[in-house]
Amino acid sequence: MRKVGRTIVMGLLLVCGACAVPALAAESTDRFDNFRMREGIPLQLKQVAPDLYFLYDDLSSNSAFLVTDEGVLVIDTRQHPAHGRDLIERIRKITDKPVKWAINTHAHGDHVYGNPAFKAAGATLIAHRDVAAGMAKNEQLEFKRRLAFFKSMKLDPAEVKMVLPDMTFDSRLTLKLGGRTVEIMYLGAGQNPGDTLVYFPHARALFVGGPFAKNNWSNMSFTPSMDGWIALLHKIADMPGVDMFLPGHGDVGMRDDVLDEANMLAEVQKTVKAAIAQGMTQEQVVKTLRFPQFANRRNYDRIDVFLEALYHLYTTGKPLFPYP
Repeated sequence: MRKVGRTIVMGLLLVCGACAVPALAAESTDRFDNFRMREGIPLQLKQVAPDLYFLYDDLSSNSAFLVTDEGVLVIDTRQHPAHGRDLIERIRKITDKPVKWAINTHAHGDHVYGNPAFKAAGATLIAHRDVAAGMAKNEQLEFKRRLAFFKSMKLDPAEVKMVLPDMTFDSRLTLKLGGRTVEIMYLGAGQNPGDTLVYFPHARALFVGGPFAKNNWSNMSFTPSMDGWIALLHKIADMPGVDMFLPGHGDVGMRDDVLDEANMLAEVQKTVKAAIAQGMTQEQVVKTLRFPQFANRRNYDRIDVFLEALYHLYTTGKPLFPYP
């Protein structure tokens, strides 16, 4: 894996990194492998700017891609190699230009398991150093978490392979492609260490990935700090030159949607901390705190897992599943 400097201009020859051997997570993941097929919003490919496209996948995870006359840049490669190939086919209906770059915003399998398809297509894979470390460390955990999804979608688990990024960065990386500038940024951990933001100045659009998901209760099992996550959302919402927020889950959002998630996280955090201060056990927290005001949000059915994760974070100071 190669660490890079601040600005990369197309045409450089890049060396591919080697895959790491995964470590087996000690904890049982049965209760986390709980994808339940439901009637979702049909998959939609939205043109959100003249050269920028957003793939909204309600049952899985979102992606985006920039089309230029020099090539294509992709953000998040989807949850299975077959879905990665599907994304490439959708790109091919718009352009025959090569896919030059593919960015992984965080280490969850639903955002990186399409990497083999993009690697085969000749793309250079990019991720923050902590994302790459999380992908390597938690490969088996991620695979187990996705098995119910693969079964429901009739996808072959044997085809899944963790392909690590070719390049990593520390805080900021600028790409120039076809006359467009793309800013790749790390402003601190939100939902995950390494949470990567991708900014398209010409479109006034920001792809957020893990920290923001519109009308969604995001998994709290990985964050090192809820305060940090909430602060990051406020920082994102106040970024100048951004009108449109492209989330890792849920539809395209605006500033108020980002603040809505920050407010939800703050309310949940306050309530759980108060329950712990009153002497409630983990079992009591999980059984009694229901937050009906958030019952209409995607993933609400996983509330027990999320409350367990928060209890663990606040009583140990560590995330339930650290990445990396």
